[in-house]
Amino acid sequence: MKKFYVLFLCLICSFTWAQQAKIDSLKSELNKNHPVHNKILILENICSLSENSLSIKNSQVYFDQLIKLTTKEKNWTKLSETYQLLAEIHKKNRDLNKSLEFIELSILINKKNKNYNLLSKDYTIYGTIYYYFQKFNEANKQYLKAIELCKKEGYYKQLAYTYFNYSSSLASQNKDIESINLILKAIDLAEKHKLPTLLIQTSTNLGASYLKIQQHLKAEEYLLYALQKEEEESQTIDLKIKCDIYRFLGLNYSRWEKYNKAIKYNDLALKCYQSTNSPLIVSDILNTIGSTHLRLEQFKEALPYFKKLIIKSKQLKSQIGINFAQINMSSALINLEKLDEAEQILLKSLKDTLNVAYFPKRIEAIAYQNLSVLYEIKKKYKLALFFQKKQSNLETILIKENKSKEITNIETKYQTEKKEKENIQLKAAKETQTIIAAKATQQKWFFGIAFLISLCILSILGYYYKQNQAQKNLIENLQKELHHRVKNNLAIIDSLIEDIKDNFENPLFESKLTALQNRISSINEIHAQLYQSKDIANLNLKNYVAKLAENITNSYDQKDIKITQNITDDIYMSVEKSFPLGMIINEFVTNSYKYAFDNKKGNVIIDIQESTNSYELTLSDNGKGLPQNFDIANLTSFGMDVMQLLSKQLKGSFKLDGTNGLTLNIEFPKN
Repeated sequence: MKKFYVLFLCLICSFTWAQQAKIDSLKSELNKNHPVHNKILILENICSLSENSLSIKNSQVYFDQLIKLTTKEKNWTKLSETYQLLAEIHKKNRDLNKSLEFIELSILINKKNKNYNLLSKDYTIYGTIYYYFQKFNEANKQYLKAIELCKKEGYYKQLAYTYFNYSSSLASQNKDIESINLILKAIDLAEKHKLPTLLIQTSTNLGASYLKIQQHLKAEEYLLYALQKEEEESQTIDLKIKCDIYRFLGLNYSRWEKYNKAIKYNDLALKCYQSTNSPLIVSDILNTIGSTHLRLEQFKEALPYFKKLIIKSKQLKSQIGINFAQINMSSALINLEKLDEAEQILLKSLKDTLNVAYFPKRIEAIAYQNLSVLYEIKKKYKLALFFQKKQSNLETILIKENKSKEITNIETKYQTEKKEKENIQLKAAKETQTIIAAKATQQKWFFGIAFLISLCILSILGYYYKQNQAQKNLIENLQKELHHRVKNNLAIIDSLIEDIKDNFENPLFESKLTALQNRISSINEIHAQLYQSKDIANLNLKNYVAKLAENITNSYDQKDIKITQNITDDIYMSVEKSFPLGMIINEFVTNSYKYAFDNKKGNVIIDIQESTNSYELTLSDNGKGLPQNFDIANLTSFGMDVMQLLSKQLKGSFKLDGTNGLTLNIEFPKN
């Protein structure tokens, strides 16, 4: 394998040297006394070979000579092709204005001379320029022009290339099915008209499209087919196409969880891209290979890739790349029990958290998670808990931010449509007044015109009423989806805690984790009921409390304890107040199970009453009550602290009585 890579690199160097030698030879020929026609051909070859260098400065003089000669000789075809080539070079150099300037010059020439073959190619290049700069709507318009012209004139080879490029634009807009249909059309044309390069490109893109929609078997089929065709045509195919095939195969096997194959093809892609001067893609592949080794628990093998990624990111001056690499590297070091080194990297990385561009919150959350695990291994449980809380708080913020963004986007759309509606109404009213004024003397027509205008206005209002209803339904559906996602995420956290419990035999540790699970369940149940309910703003308390009680009962093996509820069916409460209320009930009932009865029979009562302006919650048990000399001001109980804090959040009272069992009374306002 090493010999293969050495040979591979030698071939690249040889190809580059041969290309430069050819350019030098052509430049030498240019100085000889050739006819104008031959000079145009020589200049055209020099400019075409110079395209790969992406440096317009070194070849500008030859482009200028070519433009001057073709214009003088009125060779409009060669002039158009020169402008097309300049447009492509400026596109790759990320100069949008220059690129558009040259393709528009080519379009003018071909329209004037009715050269529809080159004009169809102009439109396709026009589309690729806009696509390159992520202006997808403008790109699609140009591709459709090219397709229409190609079909009309029967230019099927150009049509195949246009389908291929158009499919890439649609894929970038997540229109995957439309994109796949276009690629299949391009493949048919490429096979029919024997276009090997296009066949390989389209098969590669089709594999990438199937990868995107997680049809891994189909993706593998087309990518391996593309690789086979590339090997058959290796002398004439651009090396970057082969690099792309390796990369997509690596990604496909990684997401397919065939990690050994993923590493194989990602390694091939890495070496391939390194020879094509693609530092950003190389960085991405280094991270992918390192992460794959982490999934395989090959921590020692993962480290060199993350170290190389740090070096490459420093060369690119990419702080975010450095941070990504360091966080992943810390995961490997923790598993290799190099805890001090991992701790040093993590703490150093967290100094960049103030700059969100360099250290996104999702990466910060992973750093906190790694520190929590690290300190737990070091038996520094206080620090482990501290960073676990930071991770949990940050993930809560991320959920809220995502929800806020979704709601803001919907509200913006709603306000825009509302403004448009108002403008239409104002315009309609103005037109009505103009018509009435103009027809004031024609009484017979007045009522007829007014009636017609009224119908128009009513139609517009009816249309926008339906639109607003649809928007309202969309918002409700999005909120339900949000509740569903939060519910699923909380369920995942609950499962993780359950797994942790299985790994520890300490009853105290297990008890704490069970209490934590019950707190999560009290929150999770709200999202579960809201997702299933038609009313996404208010919660039925009887159903909610019943489910809470059931969850707590199932958590403790004490069948002699009975939970009684005094809650009517018609009490509903807003989501904002349901969260703290559920947590208070959870804490009280959990404490009763743990401390009130000493494995004896007992009864816990949950009573909720509703008045005009307030709610009253009464929780009681017939257990052993509070200890002597109990002082609520000097509490060390976490559960009691939580209940006090939550009652303040509800703006409610907090009355505790321990004379006959334990009774907690909280009264709080509705608003």
